[in-house]
Amino acid sequence: MLSRALDILSTQFVRIRGRSMEPTLSDGAWVRVNRRAYRRRAPERFDVVRLEDPSREGRWVVKRIVGLPGEEMRLEDGSLFVNDERVDEPHIRAVTSTGMHEWWPRDDEFVVLGDNRDASTDSRRFGVVKLSAIRGKVRVP
Repeated sequence: MLSRALDILSTQFVRIRGRSMEPTLSDGAWVRVNRRAYRRRAPERFDVVRLEDPSREGRWVVKRIVGLPGEEMRLEDGSLFVNDERVDEPHIRAVTSTGMHEWWPRDDEFVVLGDNRDASTDSRRFGVVKLSAIRGKVRVP
């Protein structure tokens, strides 16, 4: 009974604002966030998370984790590379953005990107995010 009560208390419903996570999450959609998801385990690649926006205090964003601590990350002309190996991203429809971004997340840092890269403010702008900024795992329909 206590476990069920904790699950209910740790669940938060959040409305998606913006197109940065399309096609996975549409503008106006409601999602469930598990605020306790990372108390006993670390976030994994491709988890969708809710986090504090590092570039704007008091603002929250929903993004997908693509880079883990200790990895060498590169986004080059729309393709994601981890330790120089291309990673398939089935959640991405098409990417038209060009250029290159590189990250080297440390022990408690992650790289996050929106699924709709052309409409997302993410690690390409604000860099890596600390584990302490991640406030929960989003349940993706």
